[in-house]
Parts: sequence; structure tokens; C-alpha cells
Amino acid sequence: MSMLGPTEEQRQAICAWLTANNIDPNTVPLHTDLSITETGGQRLIEYTEYIRDEKTGNVLADGQGYARMRGRRVPCIEEPPTWLNIPEGSS
Repeated sequence: MSMLGPTEEQRQAICAWLTANNIDPNTVPLHTDLSITETGGQRLIEYTEYIRDEKTGNVLADGQGYARMRGRRVPCIEEPPTWLNIPEGSS
């Protein structure tokens, strides 16, 4: 069974929103979970990103060949499009 992704128009809107929040869309896996939390009065975007080699930009792999990833939290500068339905919670 295949996973359906966003339309091209939606993908471009998501990439624009990530970029507006200083997140490189090329580091975010297509099927990652995004959420917005609030900590100390500041809204934060939580997401997973690929770990890349600093010199080459290539995605690093673990010992079994899977892409290495890490969780990130960055300030939410621009609110997401409402249709994206990003869950909100508190940290």
C-alpha cells in the first residue's frame, strides 16, 4: 500500500512555510510529524530532520544503512496554513 503525499501545490506551500520559519525543507523527511508546542510563552515547531555531512551535504546513514535523523525544535515565526492541521500541545 502506498502513502499518499501532498499535491504539488500543497508541497510548495509547506516548503514556503518551513522556509519562512528558517527550516530547510530539504532536511525534513516527507512523512515526518510536525507539531507546535508552547514553552515559556514561545511557540515552537517540533519536527524531525535528516542529519547531513557538513562538507558534502549528503544524508548520513547509521550502521544499518538507514538515514540518520534527529528531533528539532525551532521558534514558530510564521503560523502554518490552517489546512495543514498541525497538532498543538504544550511542552
